[in-house]
Amino acid sequence: MALRTWLPAALFLATCVPVMPASAAGDAAEGEKIAKQWCTSCHVVGRKPMASDKAPAFAALAADPAKSEGYLKAWISNPHPPMPNLNLSRQTIDDLVAYIRSLGEGGKAINK
Repeated sequence: MALRTWLPAALFLATCVPVMPASAAGDAAEGEKIAKQWCTSCHVVGRKPMASDKAPAFAALAADPAKSEGYLKAWISNPHPPMPNLNLSRQTIDDLVAYIRSLGEGGKAINK
């Protein structure tokens, strides 16, 4: 009897509560814009795997299986010299990581 009393209310409440993903995905297109604005002075940000004297190319990071999404987020979140501390938001970091990872996904990246 008690089940019949609260079950309809529980079902109603479950449909009213918006479901949010555990973490929002980054936007690779936005990440490309950010990379072109902030990262090109040190990094090669396109598909070209050229090395820079200052920092690794984004395509090289994307091609390295050891550079997971979590690794890249931590790497960008905790810059070390000579990388400047840009105080980037979580969304900006997610966007940059999405862009870097897209460079290694068989041609899905925005920049060619």
